[in-house]
Parts: sequence; structure tokens; C-alpha cells
Amino acid sequence: MENFYQIAFILISSFGGAGAIILCLSSWLGKVWANRILESDKAKYIRELDEIRQQYNIELNKLSIIHEHQKISFQKIIKAMFNASRALEQPYDDGWSPINGVHYDKLEQIIIEESLFLDRNVEKALNVFLKFYAKATFFPEGPDQSDKMLRNIFEFINYISEHIREYFRNRIGLSEEPNPLLEINLLAAILLINDYNFPEANLPTKTVLKFEYDISPDALVDKIKNNMGILIAELNKLVHYLEYDSSVKTFFFETLTEARSFIKLLENQS
Repeated sequence: MENFYQIAFILISSFGGAGAIILCLSSWLGKVWANRILESDKAKYIRELDEIRQQYNIELNKLSIIHEHQKISFQKIIKAMFNASRALEQPYDDGWSPINGVHYDKLEQIIIEESLFLDRNVEKALNVFLKFYAKATFFPEGPDQSDKMLRNIFEFINYISEHIREYFRNRIGLSEEPNPLLEINLLAAILLINDYNFPEANLPTKTVLKFEYDISPDALVDKIKNNMGILIAELNKLVHYLEYDSSVKTFFFETLTEARSFIKLLENQS
């Protein structure tokens, strides 16, 4: 470094005033080019930042539109569930009887119409609501529902409605409940092992998880949580039966997929 300064001093001395001018010009040109490069980089970054900001605004507007439509869809579905529940509710002292299928059809139609802004999780929960509600609806080919069964179904659809509402509140930022639909998934899983009549697989279940219409939703959910191993085993039994026969597997492919997803969910909860 010392040698460098010595050489520079000799050169400047040899050139005299010209050397000083050259050094000044070099310094000035260096600053000019540095400023130009800085301005060029600055303009480039401003352009990139504007593009990012523009893209961000587009995404923000898109999400805002989706969010508003979701809120409208949530409100419509909450209202539809309330109307469905009110249609089933009957004077307490009277014997309850099944309701007309038109109420089921209206609810199902609204869910279909609003499905564009519903995710898969809430669609599953609404299907559970529909399954219970169908049991309270008069179908010519269906079994006669007892007064006790209908009152019990009324409790279940209100229980499911409450959790779906909490999920909607979670989606729009009004709730911090970590998994509002977990209990509904448990109910959906127990329906699978109770609703299908496969004698070869010993289904519907004959275990402690056999569903009877003399238990409250909270009590049933607690029973499921205390017998997760049995529920997983029964679901595996259903899966193995459906996988064994290709013709059955094709016909019940959706049921098979649902059973597998519940097994995965329950194993993660265990």
C-alpha cells in the first residue's frame, strides 16, 4: 500500500498540474457514473415496487370480493339452517311427527347455490346437518320416526348449526376457536359405521358406538372421544370391506374416500 502511494505521488509530480486535473476529472466522472448507476437502480426498483404494489392491490381486491361474497353466503346458510330447525320444532306437549320433504329440498338447494364460496370442510359439516335433517323428513319409503327420535334429531341439528356458525365466525375473523368442526367430523364418522348395512362386515357397528336416539350431542361426542380406538377400528373394517370387492368399491367409492379421510383425521387426534 505504501508503494502504491509512492508511485501515485511520483506520477502526479511528473505530470504537475495536469496530474491534479486528471485526478479531479476522474473523481468527478466517478461520481457522475455512480449517480447515474444509482438513479438507474432506483428507477428499476421503483418500477418493480410499482408492479408488486399493483399485483398486491389486484389480489387484495379479489380477496375482498371473495370475503364479501362469503359473508353473504354464510348469512344465507345460517338463515336456512335456522328456518330448517324452526320447521322441525313442534309444540313441546304434542307428539312430534316428521316434517314435509320440501323443507329438506329448500335447505339442500340453498347449500348448492352457495357452494361456490364454501370450502370442503364446511361442505362436509353441512352434509352431516342434511343427514340428520333427512331422518326427520317424511319419505314414503323411509321408516316411521318416533317422537323421541325427532326431538333428539332437533337437538343434533341445533348442535351442528352452532358449530357451523362458529366456523363461519372464524372464517371472517370474529372467532379464535382452533377447530370448530372437529366435533362435527366425529359425528360424521360415527354415522358412517352406523348407517351402512353390511352384515358380512358386521356393520352397522355392534360396539359401544352404536348410535341410539337417547343420547345428547355433547354426551355422544364425549363417548366418541373416549373410544377413538374403537371408532378407528370400525372405520378400518368398513374400508377393508369396501376394498375387498371391486364392484362394491366402485359403487361406494365416495364412502370409502370419506372413511379413509376420517381415519387419518382421528389418528392425528389420538
